Parts: sequence; structure tokens; C-alpha cells
Amino acid sequence: MTKGKKENNVKMEGKVLNFDHLIFWVANAKTASSYFVTRFGFKPIAQREATEENPVVSYVLKLNMITIVFQSPTTANGDITDDIAAHGDFVKDVAFEVEDLDSLVRKAKDGGAEVIKGITEEKDDDGVVRYAVLKTYGDNTHTLIDRSKYNGLFLPGYKASEDDILNKILPETNLMFIDHVEGNMADGTLEDATTWYEKNLNMHRFWCVDYSHDLVPYSCINSTSVINQNETVLLSLNEAAKGLRPTSKATEFVKALGKSGVEHVALYTDDIVTTMRNLKARGAEIITWPATYYEIIKEKLKDSPLKIAESVDSLKEENILIDFDEKGYMLQAFTKHVQARPTLFIEVLQRRNHRGFGAMNYKWVFEAIERLESSKNLTDNSKENAE
Repeated sequence: MTKGKKENNVKMEGKVLNFDHLIFWVANAKTASSYFVTRFGFKPIAQREATEENPVVSYVLKLNMITIVFQSPTTANGDITDDIAAHGDFVKDVAFEVEDLDSLVRKAKDGGAEVIKGITEEKDDDGVVRYAVLKTYGDNTHTLIDRSKYNGLFLPGYKASEDDILNKILPETNLMFIDHVEGNMADGTLEDATTWYEKNLNMHRFWCVDYSHDLVPYSCINSTSVINQNETVLLSLNEAAKGLRPTSKATEFVKALGKSGVEHVALYTDDIVTTMRNLKARGAEIITWPATYYEIIKEKLKDSPLKIAESVDSLKEENILIDFDEKGYMLQAFTKHVQARPTLFIEVLQRRNHRGFGAMNYKWVFEAIERLESSKNLTDNSKENAE
């Protein structure tokens, strides 16, 4: 990734190391987790039953370096019940593994961050975990975890789960790790949300190739992104902008969710053609694109010195988009929304020396739709003339 600029001689207190896990708050954790097992190839690894003191059931899934926790309430009252009533199923928490938790929490407090839960210690026979929870945009949180003295399966209080038999029958998806998490902000909050990460989590702004393009007429969003010091945790943030379309995807998202929140999670694979083929074999619902998009891509690649390893026909067959420049390219595909409200989808991507988010695809897909509509109009006019 391209590093953002940082001032020299700045003392860095605490460090975000990696994505640790995602927490989904859902109405039925058992069925929601099962969907991610059958459709995306995740493996059940642990679960925690509800208790009188903590009336929440949790199912933990893992696939390579990706861990997702689905949580549901077992009573009619409580924070999870209230948030699900307000937002539907949604990503509640993006958890980070951190170094020097005490310094990081102290810095966040000094920066004015709201601490939902102060530093807490939990332990079992596998060791000790320390963590704290901060409030970020919307109703979302970040759990900061120090698991340097813990060797357990997930966290204390969880018991091992058996793998689903379907994983022995269906093809593997080869989803490897979280590339980025993208959030949509309420109007006018993008800059404050971006600054929050700089001020409270020692992250810095990330410049990517997308920001060299003036794509507002096509994308209808303004975007920024932040990244940690090791460049292993990338967060993209959007808010609405004026464009050719009457409304922005960020505005539509915030309206559906009720607040700012996580719009999609991007999962990395090193063989996206095979991954998409296998996701379809597992029944994942994939967004399709007009054939005219791939006509445009072939034309643009003809004039480019870039050589891609995959054929455009294979990208077309698997509904994969490509964004590229003279240095490299990125391949991406998208699922349809994975829950009742249109507030979360999964992106699958592969990078070859390209660190963007696919901004040019907004423009090219828009052009492809225009070309398709123009072709239909010509066909309709020819029929009318013939008659």
C-alpha cells in the first residue's frame, strides 16, 4: 500500500496490529452463521451459550485469517434487542488486535473518544485476554484486544464447535483475510469520522489511486480512508456527494440503516476466478453486470501497456470487475445484500500491484449501462421503422 505522510519525531502510543474479528448483531445467530458457512465456506470454531447474567448467544466462524462472530439476544430487553429493532441485522463491532492496550486507551480518552467499556481482563486455562471497547461512527464500536498472553481457540468462555458437514461436500472458497472494511457516513460527518481514527487510534490517512480521479458525477460519494502503521488494517469511509444520479449510495445506506455504519466487508483471495466460481457453486448470490461493460474493458485494455493474467471472458463469466492503470490492476466482485435490509454486502477482491477500491468501475459500469440503453433504443427504432 502507498503510505500516507506522517510527521517526524511523533511519539506513537499504542498500535493497531490487525483485524481481529467482526461482530454481527443479528436476530437469529444460528441461522445467520449457517448462511456464512454454506454460502461462503466459513468453518464453525466456537460458541458461547447464553446465561442469566449475559443473555446473548454467540457463534464464531473462521476462514483462514477471517473471524466473524454472530450474536443474538435471548431476552426481549437489552442493547442488542434495541439496536436490531433500530437497524436490522448489522455489523456492530470491528475488533482490532493491538499492542500496548493501556497506552492506546489512554490516548483515546485524551482525544475525547467515548469508552464503552474500560480495560477488562478475562482468563481461562489458555491464558489471559485484555480488551477495551470504544464507540466510533453511528452505533458501531471497536474492541481493542491484547491477546499476547492467550493461546485459546477464540476468547475465554467459548467452547469448540464441530465443522459443518457441507464443508466436506462443497468447494473451498479460498477467502484469505479482510482487505478492508467500508463505512457510509451521515451527511457532513466524513471529516470528523476520519479525524477520529487519526486522533484516537494512531492511524493515518491513506492515499490511493482512486483519489486521483474526479469521479463524483459517477460515484456520487466523497471518500477518505485510514490505515494503521503496519498497513494491515485499512478502513474506507464515504459520504454523499452530488452526481449524475438523483441519490447517493451513501444516502440510501444511511436511510436504510438509520445511522452511519459498515456498508461492506472486502475479503481477499489470490484466485478470484476460482473463488467466484466456487461461491456460485455454494449458492452465493452474486451481482451481475451488463455485457457492454466487458466490451468497454476489452477496448481499454487494447490501448493499455498492462497485461493481465486472466482473460476478460473469464471475468465476464464470473461477474468480476477490473480496475487498472499502467502499474497494475484490481479484480473485484460483489454479493447481493446478505440480510433483509440493504445494508451489508460482501466484496471479494484480488490485487496485482493496485491499491485502489475500484473507483473507475463506477464510471465504466455507468458507461456500460448507457451503451446498453443506447443499443436498445437503436434496436427499438429499427423495429419501428421496419414496421
